[in-house]
Amino acid sequence: MGTKQRRERERQAIRQSILSAARQNAAEEGWQAVTTRKVADRIEYSQPTIYEYFENKEAILLALLHYGYEQMLQAMQQATSRTENPEERMLALSEAYWDFAFTSPELYQVMHGLGGVSFGQPDAPLEAKQTFALMRESLQSWAQATETDFPQLDDGVDALWGVVHGLASLAMDRRIAQGTERARQIMLHTVSDLLFAWRQQNP
Repeated sequence: MGTKQRRERERQAIRQSILSAARQNAAEEGWQAVTTRKVADRIEYSQPTIYEYFENKEAILLALLHYGYEQMLQAMQQATSRTENPEERMLALSEAYWDFAFTSPELYQVMHGLGGVSFGQPDAPLEAKQTFALMRESLQSWAQATETDFPQLDDGVDALWGVVHGLASLAMDRRIAQGTERARQIMLHTVSDLLFAWRQQNP
């Protein structure tokens, strides 16, 4: 390996350690308490070193936002590839979204401005648009398979996203009685009920 390649690998490793440290600090103290100084202390580098990779805390959050959407998209793609049944795909998609939120809560908070995250988020990143497109494509496949007339498909996607994201956000904030598992069951039942109601519109 050449010197240039080795240096690039080292830079990528340090960059990744900065992002990991920020997530770890957030898990322990919340995003409001995360600072570049605390990140530097955790990885045992000087604070100026952090600024060689990220201009400020907001730049770290933006990098994590993109990474989070990439990871969520992959999880949802994998979930939909496991079955050909259109309704099972919709439920698998919803479960994958939910599972990502609770296995990677720090990323999920950054992606949606939760948990004390406060920074000016840019327009929806490409990965977020791809996630919406996957949900839209899956719902369209379901509608075609069930011969359901869906003139406003995007309304359906927003309704499903509202159910899953809304309940996930409330459960993450401990606002659903009896905890996360009950909220998850409510989410799955509601998605199933929505699909059933939409089918009934086209007897």
